Amino acid sequence: MIHRLYPKKVFATMLSLFASLGVMSIALKPKPSLGAERISFYLPVFGEFQLSVDSLEIFAKEGKVTKEFDFYAKRFDRETLDRLRGLLQQQYEISPTIIYRLTNTPLGERFLRQLGEVVYTHPERNGIYAIRAAMILAASDPKGLTAINLMRQFPTEEIQIDSKLIFSLVKEANNYLAYNESTVKAIAQIAEEEITSQSQVDFDRLPDVRQPGDYGVERKAISFEVDRLRQTEIGLSDSFELDTDVYLPQGQTKPAPLVVITHGFTSSRGDFQYLAEHLASHGYIVLVPEHIGSDAIYKEAFLRGELSTTVSPIEFYSRPQDITTLLDEVEESELNSLINWQQVGIFGHSFGGNTALVVAGAPINQARINQECQENELSLNASMLLQCRASFLPPIDFDQRDSRIKAVIAINPVTSTALGPESMGKIEIPTMMLGGSKDIAAPFVIEQAHPFLWLKTKHKYLGVMAGGTHGYEDNKGKNNSPSGLFANPLPELRRSYLKAMSLAFFESYLGNSQSERTNYQAYLSNAYAQYISDRKLPLHLIESLTPEQLELAYGDTPPIPPIPEAISLTASLRNAISPETEENVLAQIRKTKTLKVAMRSDTAPFSYVDDRENEWTGYCGDLADSFGEYLEQRLNIAAGIKVIKLSSSLENRFELVRDNTVHLECGPNTITPDKQDIVFSNPFLISGTRFLVAKNNAAKVDRELTGIRVGVLYGSTNADFLQENYPQAEAVYFRGKEGRVDAIEATVDGNIDAFISDGVLLQGEIEQQNLPLKNYLLTPEQPLTCNFYGLILPEGQSKWKSLVNDFIAQKNREIQNRWLRDYSAQTLSDADYCLNRLTE
Repeated sequence: MIHRLYPKKVFATMLSLFASLGVMSIALKPKPSLGAERISFYLPVFGEFQLSVDSLEIFAKEGKVTKEFDFYAKRFDRETLDRLRGLLQQQYEISPTIIYRLTNTPLGERFLRQLGEVVYTHPERNGIYAIRAAMILAASDPKGLTAINLMRQFPTEEIQIDSKLIFSLVKEANNYLAYNESTVKAIAQIAEEEITSQSQVDFDRLPDVRQPGDYGVERKAISFEVDRLRQTEIGLSDSFELDTDVYLPQGQTKPAPLVVITHGFTSSRGDFQYLAEHLASHGYIVLVPEHIGSDAIYKEAFLRGELSTTVSPIEFYSRPQDITTLLDEVEESELNSLINWQQVGIFGHSFGGNTALVVAGAPINQARINQECQENELSLNASMLLQCRASFLPPIDFDQRDSRIKAVIAINPVTSTALGPESMGKIEIPTMMLGGSKDIAAPFVIEQAHPFLWLKTKHKYLGVMAGGTHGYEDNKGKNNSPSGLFANPLPELRRSYLKAMSLAFFESYLGNSQSERTNYQAYLSNAYAQYISDRKLPLHLIESLTPEQLELAYGDTPPIPPIPEAISLTASLRNAISPETEENVLAQIRKTKTLKVAMRSDTAPFSYVDDRENEWTGYCGDLADSFGEYLEQRLNIAAGIKVIKLSSSLENRFELVRDNTVHLECGPNTITPDKQDIVFSNPFLISGTRFLVAKNNAAKVDRELTGIRVGVLYGSTNADFLQENYPQAEAVYFRGKEGRVDAIEATVDGNIDAFISDGVLLQGEIEQQNLPLKNYLLTPEQPLTCNFYGLILPEGQSKWKSLVNDFIAQKNREIQNRWLRDYSAQTLSDADYCLNRLTE
């Protein structure tokens, strides 16, 4: 049952969608002399159509349909016409300064670029700048930000709309809405069927798990200082306070089960106080940390103009790390003896749901993120704006499972791309997911129903509130939400559902005894969900679901595959590596069954010669061997591929690739755009430039470096940086394979005041020379430059480059774990600084 857009509806669709531009522009918010006078769009067969903004304004103000507008209005039913007028009249209270800040962030700009593919001033130009300017001007105007004023402030007389793309989006939206509806109905039907197989229970005779328990609740605040770089409400900081609320059941005489609650993006630890108190009243100790880089305080600081980035990509790493750090600290505190550490669960909402699932065993899925997060593809899934921020993460290990966690609840989590089936399938503990059928921030089908299919754990539950949205706060102060899209219906009822389901789930899988767990299983049934369900907001709960059931309910192939295509080769590569179409490098490897990789002997930990074994070792040697095995599978070479490792140097690394002496060069090669006849792979690591100084000499190295003798490798990017930024310093050049060794020795001996190089290389060489780290400093704390490392590849070999990038996405993490794990703290710190700076 695919919903089609018939010709008689197309005009209504065009107007409705454009009128909602004010809504789409973030819930964002409306001098007529230079603004748009008309909207223009083209329909195949029907031709070009125009509608004046004046006609729309008369309709919005007076409800009067002009002769021009009548041609379109008669294609609306009364309900749709009233809704259109409401959209045209709606005013959004937001300052132009906030609009400017939001639309210049990576999240905001990505959204506007997507919108600019639909609404523009010229078919060959993205409409991002016109839309942004119109929004800012409309918000500055006394009439405020409305759809009409937004049109009036457009910088051209005519607003052009890509009708083909809009119809594609409308069809996609119609199909999704139908699929969402059929999915909820299927879940309701399956839930009814599950009741017949469940034991009959008289819930009137059982305790009401929605009500408080027997324990009084004490709340207290604790805080731990964490030495980790973090984007905070005061900017980038090298340490922060992990503030946490602790809820204690008063009078509990034995070690209690523990639940951690993790809040969502721009939320705060107080938002789930009611749930924490409820669990504590039933004998649980509850910890609720504040995720300082993505909480409500951070949001307010951003809106005040005190911060330049909405959310750091590193939050996808830092939030799970907050949980592990918190548990570590509590284990060392006086609270330790109060907790039964075999009974630890986690609850998360929205971004916190993602956090909870990561800690439960689903690592951030970089390969799927890189595949799905394509620029300017307008998505109806709003959560992709957040999930795709993770595409800027460095390619390191993000497996952050904490074995202390024994059960997980994720409410309205964002999962489809950031985790995907590959990661969701790794969760081994009992899991419950809950969502709302009208959630537009994390759409239920995409972000909860499909991911439920991907779970392989034995004990799993999926709940849906039919008509539920994304939030669980009350609606006070929410009157500016456009058309009720973000309203939170029946908050008390939603909270009662949450209290009941959370307590029943945690009691079933964290309860103090097997008998207690058995008793509470009765509540984890659709029979109980039906018992507490209100017809205004029906609740359904199931334990099983299949793709076939979803397809049967929809009546056709679902518009969104329940099981997405597996990550293997990039799309451009699937047709790229057959013998008939491959390019020179691939053809040569296939013919000779040989892969030639160059690497340096002076770049620990990337590549160096082990003096004891007299052989190559390090990250690059391992990468070469692993890539050879990967090519055997990708190119179907049963006889195997021989990997030949050749020596390169700082001076000849590019030449070896240009001359086709090797197929690639691996090392700490900073990606730069101006190299002739070579290209770089996607980055496999981020490092930062710093000075190495002896502690007893550190005072001499100030910001100016006037007269300071600074060692640097000749011909390196750092040499260019030093010359350009510190011409007053006295550069001392070191050359050859022993250059880095000699420079560090010169620093040790005091022959130079400092040595400038990449931080990871400085650490690697210090370890190689067995120098006492306590005697040296890497300064400054924040890197002088951001160095994104890539493999050197020959130019004009797009299929080869795609294959290399595909390998990096799939295999780089495990190789890094073997060789670069000891450098991960510095790498993450550099990445957080560099990514926030480069994506502002």
